Amino acid sequence: MTATEEFLRRMVEPDPAVLAQVLEPDEIATRVLRGAREQFELVGIRRTTMEDVARHCGIARASLYRRFPAKSQLVDAVVLAEVRRYFDGSTRAHESGRTVAEKIVNGTVFNVGFLREHTLLQKLLRTEPETLLPGLTVGAAALLDLATYRGAAQLVELLHGEQTPTPAQQRHLRTVAELHTRLTLSFALTPHTSIDLDTVDAIRIFANTYLIPSITAYDGRPPELDDAPVRPAPDSK
Repeated sequence: MTATEEFLRRMVEPDPAVLAQVLEPDEIATRVLRGAREQFELVGIRRTTMEDVARHCGIARASLYRRFPAKSQLVDAVVLAEVRRYFDGSTRAHESGRTVAEKIVNGTVFNVGFLREHTLLQKLLRTEPETLLPGLTVGAAALLDLATYRGAAQLVELLHGEQTPTPAQQRHLRTVAELHTRLTLSFALTPHTSIDLDTVDAIRIFANTYLIPSITAYDGRPPELDDAPVRPAPDSK
């Protein structure tokens, strides 16, 4: 099992004690999760110690260790809380749309904003690339599969409801979901772009122009090949 696969396993099947601190935190745990994220944003995860977190939160070390006996558990809890914040926000964004297109566009607006404004993600990419890059590039297979599966299931629900799509439609939506996942990873790793995504209106135009057609244009029939003759490649000499 790769490091990314192990990390995703902990996210999908988290330690019950860690999950309880995320889902039902008491006042101290709430302060710790917020303070740990802030401390990670300041100096990164690798350089942060448990003593740093306790000091930043203004609590005794015993109070911190009582809730998170190890730094790895604290890191998992912070990431789980951020993942939950992302999924909750994404769900609300989709639900705010009246039509399928509006739901997808609203979800895109949320995704772009979340990635661009996520201070911890941007901090780690700048200062601790070795922490993230392997799991988002050469070791991203498990993450890609998980995100594609979730994205395809979401598209099936949006477009087909309780009806079962044909195998061809399922393949299409899974392909689109993977392409969108890869696009999201690309924007996360390299925020610089010549595409206008600086305003909500610009993101909506981008989604309507490029993303919506990739989802809805396919009607389940095999595409017809262009009968026009293929132009010969230009002479390189």
